[in-house]
Amino acid sequence: MVVGYGTILIRLFGVNSLKEKRSIVRGIVNELKKRFEVSAIEAGRQDSKDYIMIGIAFATLYEKDAESKFDNIEYFIESIHTIEDFSYDFHHF
Repeated sequence: MVVGYGTILIRLFGVNSLKEKRSIVRGIVNELKKRFEVSAIEAGRQDSKDYIMIGIAFATLYEKDAESKFDNIEYFIESIHTIEDFSYDFHHF
């Protein structure tokens, strides 16, 4: 069994309030859970309207599956139009 976990740091642009940011966070977290079958939460930077930090964790049977899931999550995050830049730190064991 392989456990994958990591964080994604996203820099937003054009967001004017924390309320607007939280709406974006809810959408991203819900889509990650639904599309990729992972556990996802807002893991930090809650008081910043310019940054989102999302924590992700999941279990799978094979290391190759974990790497594929990380790649697909990366492509999904890159496709969101409100994101200016993002970085991630994924691990598995």
